[in-house]
Amino acid sequence: ALVVVAGVILPLAYGEVVIDIAEQSLEAGSEYHIVPYSGGGLGLKMRQNNSCPMYVDYNNKEQGLPVVFTPYKSDKQIEVAADFMVHVSGATGCAPQSTRWRMKLDDKLNKYFVYAGNSTNSSSSTTDLDYFRILESEIYGNVYVLSFCPSVCDNCRPVCGLLGIYTDKAINQWL
Repeated sequence: ALVVVAGVILPLAYGEVVIDIAEQSLEAGSEYHIVPYSGGGLGLKMRQNNSCPMYVDYNNKEQGLPVVFTPYKSDKQIEVAADFMVHVSGATGCAPQSTRWRMKLDDKLNKYFVYAGNSTNSSSSTTDLDYFRILESEIYGNVYVLSFCPSVCDNCRPVCGLLGIYTDKAINQWL
């Protein structure tokens, strides 16, 4: 089953379960492929100086790598607007790196990118860069969007935004 980022069914409201393109609820711990609105899939690729960590990239001709969603709460299903972690299913190619998605600021571009790996944040609380949400698109009908603006930390001031595709000078596309 594929997660709906370009999908067929809209959830009704906050707390509703996210539905995949097979019209099944998104289950915690199950593997899914994220399908961008324009097709293709998300994979992993080295972004800077051919060194780890691996960043999430977009390829319009491939299915991409499967991911597993883990809710912040012990829910068995992934709900709209609820915080969850994303892990790439399998190895990243950067042992012994984590497969968990995280956000990292590129200071030169002043943009955040998603990578799979260990935390690079030296502060004691990194949860604001480690959790994501699935929301209804306000622009496109029948589409979900991925966002980062978690509520898992009451004292944190999280970075917030929608995930999108950034094309660099070499025409690589990054999440």
